[in-house]
Amino acid sequence: MKTSLLLSLSLLACGKSDKAADSKAAAPAIDVAGVNALVPADLKAKLVFDKTDIVEERGHHNVTYTMAAPKGWTSKMKGFASLKGGDDLGFFTSLDVGSNCDGSCEPKDWAKVADKVNFAQFDKDKVIKNEVKPGSRLLIASRDDKTTFVVYAWWTEGAKRYNTCSATLDEPLKTAGDAFAKACQAVGVAGEN
Repeated sequence: MKTSLLLSLSLLACGKSDKAADSKAAAPAIDVAGVNALVPADLKAKLVFDKTDIVEERGHHNVTYTMAAPKGWTSKMKGFASLKGGDDLGFFTSLDVGSNCDGSCEPKDWAKVADKVNFAQFDKDKVIKNEVKPGSRLLIASRDDKTTFVVYAWWTEGAKRYNTCSATLDEPLKTAGDAFAKACQAVGVAGEN
């Protein structure tokens, strides 16, 4: 009886979900007023942030990212958690959130993976801000003084993937990097990630 009980318990333990490694911390506080306060004065009429759910549709396993995002921006495609503003804000201007495992989805050194996948492409650009902390990295960079890039990656040690939030800000919004950076640093993630 004891052997059977121990065998059952060990099978349950081995078969239990490994979501513990992927579990998210409590949803971050989304400070919409704080984000809006960082919008430059000359952009306040065109750029107002609001608490927004951005849904990445993956068949039966959707992921919802909740964050401060620009009002009126719309999703580009169902399979991606990406928002685009009007054409007057720049052709490439967008806000994107998502997750990545860079190959097989298993625990890795996410700082190194994010450096390679998300940040290395900005090595030759003018760095405005580069904050590296345990579990995250934020970069704001400018290219040719025409486009600002905001990239934030965050992860939990032992997780099977990491999350990202990025904004490409063409010339009409290039000075709003700090507002997008603050928005990207408070993203709630719900659903299969």
